[in-house]
Parts: sequence; C-alpha cells; structure tokens
Amino acid sequence: MAAFPLQPALDLAERRAEAKSRAVKVAYVAWLNARTHQVRLAQRRHAYTGELSAKMRQGCSAAVAQAAGAALHQWQADLRQAAQLMGRARHEWQLALDAWLVEEKRLQALQLLAQRHMLEQRRLEERREHRLHDELSARSAHALRFGDDAQSAIPQARGGWKG
Repeated sequence: MAAFPLQPALDLAERRAEAKSRAVKVAYVAWLNARTHQVRLAQRRHAYTGELSAKMRQGCSAAVAQAAGAALHQWQADLRQAAQLMGRARHEWQLALDAWLVEEKRLQALQLLAQRHMLEQRRLEERREHRLHDELSARSAHALRFGDDAQSAIPQARGGWKG
C-alpha cells in the first residue's frame, strides 16, 4: 500500500492545531482571570460603599469623607482599567480561537484526503487480489480441463509459466 503523500503536511497540521488549541486555552484563562479581577474589584467597591454609607449616616469628619471620595475615585479608575484589560483579553482569546478554527479546518481537510487515499489504496489492493484470484482460478480450471495436475498449475500461476 502506497504511503499518503501529504503525510508530512498532515503531521504538521496536527502539531499546529494542538499548539493553537493550547493558545486558545491560555487566552481563555487570561480572560477568565481578568473577568475575576474585575468582579472582585466591583465586589470590594460595593462592600466599601456599604460600610462608607453606614459611617456617613453616623457622621464623620470632612477628612474621612474626602479620603473616601478619593478611594472611590481610585476604585472607578481601577474598574475602568480592569474592563480594558478584560476587553483586550477577550479580543486576544477571540483571535486565538479564530486562528485555531482555521488550522482545525485545514487539519480536517488533510484528514479527509488521508482517509480517501487509504480507501483508494484499499480498493486498488482488493482489485489486485481479485484479479490474481481470477487468474489463479482460470489457470487451475485450465489445468483441470486439459489433464494437467491442478497443484502444479498453482505454483506456475504464482511464479509465471516456466517452460
């Protein structure tokens, strides 16, 4: 059976698809980490504002109120930065996913070609075996019909006529 002529390309496509799959997973984890960071910042800010509003109801000094305002302003900046980081991580994840999909389609196309090649080779091998079987049957029948020993005709069919 003849080897698949595009086997090196298929092997390369498999390695590339695996590498791009790992890159997608890494990018997805980076996006999840960015999202987790953003959610934690929002949760901490929410808890802080709850505590701050309780303090404000009880009354506090202007310095504490000013520090709280500065802290809330800093949290807003951190949340914007976290949102930008999450957006970049999502964009990188999408790019990695798109690259993987392209490589996966290429891999599937090469695998389909390899499968078709294998089926064609199997069909040719079966055809060759069928042709040899027919030839052997014809020689055996000829040998029996004309009085030759059928067993002596079989080796002649395999190795050719000697004479």
